Amino acid sequence: MTPRESGARRFGDDTRSVSITVNYALNLVVATLLVGGVLTATGGMVQDRRESAVRTELSVVGERVAADLMAADRLAEVGTAGPGTDPTVSLSVTLPERVGGTRYDVSIRTSPAVIVLQSDTPEVTVRVGFHHDTPVEETTVRGGDLRIELAGDGDVEVVPA
Repeated sequence: MTPRESGARRFGDDTRSVSITVNYALNLVVATLLVGGVLTATGGMVQDRRESAVRTELSVVGERVAADLMAADRLAEVGTAGPGTDPTVSLSVTLPERVGGTRYDVSIRTSPAVIVLQSDTPEVTVRVGFHHDTPVEETTVRGGDLRIELAGDGDVEVVPA
C-alpha cells in the first residue's frame, strides 16, 4: 500500500499555504486596479473643475476692469481740474494676483474694444467687451493691483499699481 492509498498526505501535496498567498496577492492587485481607476477617473474631473473655477474668476475680474475702464472714460470726458486745465483721472483697481491658484495677464485691446484675460496653468482665456469714447492705449499687464490713468497725451492707460 502506498502512502496515498493509506490516507497519509505528503508535504508536497499540501496546497493550503499557497492558496492564502495567492489570495493575498490577488486582493492587492484588485485593490491597486480599483484605486488606480478611481484616481484616473477623478483626475480629469478635478482638472475640469479647476478650469471652470479659473474661467469664472477671470470673468469676474474682467468685468471689474471693464467697469473701472468705462468709469475712467466717462470721467475723462466730463471732468476737469479747473478752468483752462486738462482733466485728471486716476483710478486704483484692486485685483487678486492669482485666480484659481495661477497667475494671469490682462490685455487691453481696442479694435474691437475687448479685455483679454489669460491664465498660465491651466491655459484659460476670457474676453470681456467694453465701450470707450476716449482713446485707450493697448497694453498687457500682469494680474494684481492696477491703476487706470489719463495720460498726458489724452489716452486712458492701464498700468501696474
